[in-house]
Amino acid sequence: MFKSIFLKEWLKLKLTFIFLLISFIAILVYFTFSLNFEFSTIEPESMMWYRFVELQYKPYFYFFYLYLAMGIIIAFSQFLPEVIAKRIKLTIHLPFSMKQIVFSHLLIGIILLTFICTIFSLGLLGIVADYYPKQIVQVIFEDTLFYSFASIILYICSSSIILEQDKKKFIFKIIFTLLFLFAFTKEEYFLIDYIWFLLLFFTPFLVLESFYGVKQQNLGKLYNVSFFSTLLFLIFLAFLNYKQNYQKEFHKYYIFYSDILEEFVYQKNFGEHRFEYGIKDTKTFSQKEYEEYLPFVYYKDLEIQRKLPINIKSKDYSAQEIKDSKLGFEYNFKMLKEKKVELYPLFNPQSDIGIIKFPEEFFGIFKDGAYIYDFDNEYLKDKSEDLNQKLKELNFSFPAKKIWGKTTNIKPFDLGYLILDNQNRLFNLKKYNDKVELKEIFYPKDIKIAHISISENKQKNLSAYAIDENSNFYLLNWDFKFTKLDLKNFDYKNMRLKLVADPINYLIRYDDEKNYYATVFSKNNLEKIKEIEFKE
Repeated sequence: MFKSIFLKEWLKLKLTFIFLLISFIAILVYFTFSLNFEFSTIEPESMMWYRFVELQYKPYFYFFYLYLAMGIIIAFSQFLPEVIAKRIKLTIHLPFSMKQIVFSHLLIGIILLTFICTIFSLGLLGIVADYYPKQIVQVIFEDTLFYSFASIILYICSSSIILEQDKKKFIFKIIFTLLFLFAFTKEEYFLIDYIWFLLLFFTPFLVLESFYGVKQQNLGKLYNVSFFSTLLFLIFLAFLNYKQNYQKEFHKYYIFYSDILEEFVYQKNFGEHRFEYGIKDTKTFSQKEYEEYLPFVYYKDLEIQRKLPINIKSKDYSAQEIKDSKLGFEYNFKMLKEKKVELYPLFNPQSDIGIIKFPEEFFGIFKDGAYIYDFDNEYLKDKSEDLNQKLKELNFSFPAKKIWGKTTNIKPFDLGYLILDNQNRLFNLKKYNDKVELKEIFYPKDIKIAHISISENKQKNLSAYAIDENSNFYLLNWDFKFTKLDLKNFDYKNMRLKLVADPINYLIRYDDEKNYYATVFSKNNLEKIKEIEFKE
């Protein structure tokens, strides 16, 4: 009997299967030409690697929707004719249990779907293997695995919707499916996302419950509890996805330090371009007064009004001096997000060339050693071995825990990368005039570094900032020496931060969108001058 069911479903799905298979082969052919065109028209080709690693540009991402469409198409092809012809009641009277009937029907759909997904995924992997390093190909493999999984889930959910006769249950199942799609649709998947595979054990019961509905029966309280529990879980995951990827950031307060008033001034944002300006708990004033108290911020207006140079604390400051003093560091807890592919462009500034060209070489430091790639020559064995030798001479402990650096060539010069090894030792790696330089950076051993951000700026005073796991904040000078700054109530796990420099001070403001803080430090000795907080 099972053989008869499989044969019946195959005859029903055969044309759909052939159509999907031919369509996907044609899509792969088109993708091959498209990908080749992209790589052949961009210089250097490694820019495509950069776009993948740093910008999450995946030329195959639209395939995700093709996988989803495939699941929907098979579900409609398999079950819609049964509903239209009203053959469902006949099906449930077969000499088998309801579970056997339902799961055997789903099994044939899943087998065909899995086969097409596998063929398509293998074809895609075979194509991209000629264009990307193995670390990126591995990510593409994981993506296709998740796409295939999503296709199967959507096939099962769509089947349950098609078969459902109860209007309320029909609506709930649509909501269930939409929540799954919204929560699951992401640019990157990580180890924790494998929790989605648990849905494979529950979703078949959605179809089973629809079959029971034909007989005016249901699966009972246990199913209802499981359904609504899973629905609440999907709502939670959908909310997290929205908050992480779609919710716009809002700044209620912009806090500055006025060297004229020797006091903090604020701009309060009410939304819809409505603002308030003032000094906390003291007074409010007009926008014009606010700007006059901040000549280092609005110096361009003063320049147009021919009010520069301006005298502050017995010293004159010209427009050029103010401009040259400008420096900004930004931090957001979202920067802590795990990087999926640990490959980085290996810049190679040339002393006889004014600009820094985007490099053809990429590197990564993994458990089994360092790898250097370029597009034309793929894996660079000699250069990789040379880098590994330099690392071993300094007793580098593999793999690299973290690698920090500015991965764009739009910078005046290149400081390279700061690399944290497996024993929490810090190294600086850079390349100049075709020569790789590697040295250890010594810092206080009681610091457990959580994040570093490098800034290649023309001032050549501060090279970076660092944050440790106790939320302590450090400025690094041009030799990467750590200097701790006292920031009250700073928590790097849920806050954003911005450092703003002017000719006299460093202003650091930070917040969690509810509580806003600002601290100003002297540029001369990094001593704290004043601090303030705004709490909800």
